[in-house]
Amino acid sequence: MNGLKFALASLLFLLLPGCAAVPFGIGLIPGAPSYFSSVIGNGQTAYETAVDERDSRQQMLDAIIEGHAQAELYKDKDIRPAQITAYCYFGKLYLVGEYDSQKQLEKIYQCMDKVEDKRTVISRLYLKDDKDESSFLSEQAKITELETQLLADFEVTSSPVKVEVVHGDIILLGVISDKAERDKIMAHALASAGDGRVISYLYHSEIAGPSPRTMTAEILPAPAAVSPIPKAKKKSTPKRVKSKKTDKKVSEPARTKAVASNIPRPPEVVNGRVLGL
Repeated sequence: MNGLKFALASLLFLLLPGCAAVPFGIGLIPGAPSYFSSVIGNGQTAYETAVDERDSRQQMLDAIIEGHAQAELYKDKDIRPAQITAYCYFGKLYLVGEYDSQKQLEKIYQCMDKVEDKRTVISRLYLKDDKDESSFLSEQAKITELETQLLADFEVTSSPVKVEVVHGDIILLGVISDKAERDKIMAHALASAGDGRVISYLYHSEIAGPSPRTMTAEILPAPAAVSPIPKAKKKSTPKRVKSKKTDKKVSEPARTKAVASNIPRPPEVVNGRVLGL
């Protein structure tokens, strides 16, 4: 009788939805309830867990990091709940969404510094613009359309790829089996992109995932004081030595004498006759 009671209690515990099915001690680990409740809570997530290319231990570790990052963002009152979505694959933490200002971006990165066991933070964050409701609805429609195409394609057999659309760019995240599957997913995304770009963070064993720049949305440094430009020194040119004139000035008496010597003497007259004629 006691064994039957224990079996019924265990069955009732497993049938509890969501976080109620999480063991008591697991709630102390940041992000852990989100993993266990998602696995136990619904059959679709359990199926995704089964077909995921990662082993169950890696899935749990990634889910804990992802849940911890999302919890840190939720705790900050200056960050809207649906503003940024966190994803984690093999310890790499991906941030996708928008930020309002440089000050808010700094707070986002401060939140990520509190997340333990992450390998790196890769951000695909865009500065928020004032878009109308129609553009938001078109982005959501594009996400739904692309996810439907990927689920309907029998050649895409890995766990469902996460699709985000921000400012017209399609962002793909997930773990897939090989390059051929990646090419198939990229073909669907490029057909739906329109004027936007397709940014792939798809991980598969043939290549160890993309190598994007860490922290693509950078905090602008404070403007540095501009130092005055030093004046260029003038090059010293050697002075030209003037050659001394060697011409000696002729004294005034000598010049008068020379001029007088050149004047012809008047003819001499003797007895009324001019000599020399």
